[in-house]
Amino acid sequence: MGRTSGGGDRLTAARSPGRAAARHTDDERIRYWLREERRRLLAAVAGLSEAQSRQPLEAGGWSVHGILAHRLFWERQEVEALGQHLLGQRVELLDFPSKRLDAANAAAVRTMRGMTAAAVLRDVARTRAALLDLVGRLPADDLNAPGNDARTLLGVALTHDREHAAQIRAWRDSATGAAGPR
Repeated sequence: MGRTSGGGDRLTAARSPGRAAARHTDDERIRYWLREERRRLLAAVAGLSEAQSRQPLEAGGWSVHGILAHRLFWERQEVEALGQHLLGQRVELLDFPSKRLDAANAAAVRTMRGMTAAAVLRDVARTRAALLDLVGRLPADDLNAPGNDARTLLGVALTHDREHAAQIRAWRDSATGAAGPR
């Protein structure tokens, strides 16, 4: 992750559809997009069977189940990090070494391999609810200040959901993707 990731700067481009950017603070946009990007991620996986959720999106790549396990792992870390921020403690997640990302991701996917997709989705929902509860406790100033640790964490979280939802939608729309409801 690293403190120089610049995830918070990604937020300035996020805009609510049909709304003038000047009318909404970054705080309002972040809160909106955290919900919206998660809704889009869940919509991208809706209707998949357990077997479909286990199909790799590309040769040697993750499955939908793996992506959800990956997001669950990192969102648990984000919940812990926001808790640290709210307590005025150092946000350790921002110092996570980039060179350890692949190993952490692989371990997360491997650890949750035995869970059903439905169980992972339930945990994803619970963890997002916990994250949103913490976000509700954040002062607006934290989310309006570029470079603020909470803003950076949440920028990475919503961008992460956005990227994986697009990846899953592209797979489902491809000739090799899982058929069924989109």
